Amino acid sequence: MATERLISRHSLDNGLILEMWDRSRPVAGDRCQVVLETRIGIRITTDTLPTDLRGRRSEIVQALGPQIVFSQARERNFISASVAPALLKEMEAQILDVTRKYFSHPDFPGRYIRKKFAEYLAKPRRSGR
Repeated sequence: MATERLISRHSLDNGLILEMWDRSRPVAGDRCQVVLETRIGIRITTDTLPTDLRGRRSEIVQALGPQIVFSQARERNFISASVAPALLKEMEAQILDVTRKYFSHPDFPGRYIRKKFAEYLAKPRRSGR
């Protein structure tokens, strides 16, 4: 079972915190699977909801909970253990360089909440009967 270790936290312009987690693990001999997971916790508040969904805040919180977590993992397989730390740092730098502006956008939390709520509504529900 892989362990996870927080390797960095970054404050974003929209008030969110981007966390980078190392979830790498050994696979065979001196080889490992390098896994870097990006997580952003988003509290469901009036400020983070899109304007048209603000009147449905209690319904959304009931459906999704008071906070949702965006997560995205990048992985590389069968990497030499001696190269893994440098690769992990390179992956972190690439993520920050490419996606930080997107995650920092003021509309990011609302768009993600909208997506998760739409997914919730689209799931078939079991009848209580």
